[in-house]
Amino acid sequence: MKVTQKNVRVFHIEIDDESAFLEYFRKNSPLLKEFFLLIEGEITPKIAFVLEQSGVCYKEINQCCIRFGSIKKEAVALEEPSQKETCDEKPLSKESRELTQQRKVKLYDRTIRSGEELHETLPTVIFGRINSGAKVFCEESMSIYGMIDGLVQCDGEYIVLSGIGPRGHLIFNGQIVDSEQIRANVLQKIVIRDHALEIKEVV
Repeated sequence: MKVTQKNVRVFHIEIDDESAFLEYFRKNSPLLKEFFLLIEGEITPKIAFVLEQSGVCYKEINQCCIRFGSIKKEAVALEEPSQKETCDEKPLSKESRELTQQRKVKLYDRTIRSGEELHETLPTVIFGRINSGAKVFCEESMSIYGMIDGLVQCDGEYIVLSGIGPRGHLIFNGQIVDSEQIRANVLQKIVIRDHALEIKEVV
């Protein structure tokens, strides 16, 4: 017998309404196929049929005693009511500049090609586009200045991006970001505030 420990990317889904789940699943099924689904709630015959036909890997966990931690990170509350971020900053002190220089950042000044799969534990900046079929997983904050046409998962305090293409998918701190919420070719910043996504333009 051989036993090995594996790290698996998981989505925890709680079903309380059949039609709402089916609509959500049909919309996000290309993305959800990349994950193992842990499902709580009633899996009706219709839901079971859709899941089986899609080929996703899932497990009903109504009787399981699993503790789920939260990866959502709350952004620090801002006093300004403006819906746009500002880039105006005061000059850094010598100590602040030295501290900033000590921080490590992963930089990609190129396109992330189809078939590439990146796993980063540092804050990451990508100046190129992320092609369809490429996957980027980052545990820290990200800035992506090209179009996202692949899969991006970011678990940092924020992500800055300029658009999600028709074949692109973004997961930010466990939440699927609807591409319709993101304007194309406009720099935007996403954070979690009050357990919900907050999207602001960066000017």
